Amino acid sequence: MGERKQPGGMAAVAAFLSFAALLIFSRAAVAQSSPPYYVNREYRFAIIFPGEPRARDITFRTFSGDPFPARQLYIERGTERFTVTVVDFSTGPAVDQLIVFNAAAALRPRGEVLLDLARDYGGRSGMPGRQLDIVESNGHQLRASVYMWDHRLFITEASAAPGSSDALQFTESITLLGPDGNPV
Repeated sequence: MGERKQPGGMAAVAAFLSFAALLIFSRAAVAQSSPPYYVNREYRFAIIFPGEPRARDITFRTFSGDPFPARQLYIERGTERFTVTVVDFSTGPAVDQLIVFNAAAALRPRGEVLLDLARDYGGRSGMPGRQLDIVESNGHQLRASVYMWDHRLFITEASAAPGSSDALQFTESITLLGPDGNPV
């Protein structure tokens, strides 16, 4: 049950460059609102779902047990699950590293953690984020990410067969939107 907090050397550089290239492509695609993106301006994100998602309201509990309203958009396809959870922290902090850390910590018990990568994606604006890769007990690969920006916590989860291109595309395509609907 090894846990790597930070990958080293060329693997880290390759992962970062892949993410940066996808982010640049994602921003261009969202700006054009071109398919296959699912764009949700109300909850301020865009992502490539492998189909039309359903929605439900839930209550998200922080590590300390405080409840916050959240919206989940999801697809369940057999044993595969693709979920985006957007938690409303309008009565809480705009950005909080500890909330991001604890949201990621809640995902870790789902299996063997292969990757737990912490990054600040916002530069000076300070958008904390984490990416996780976990082998679940059912043999699925859980690819997940957690970001917080502008009083919202965004959690993506794709549980699918190892190497699933839908899961990779889903988790790597998340794009956060500003109040004007443009990528952040």
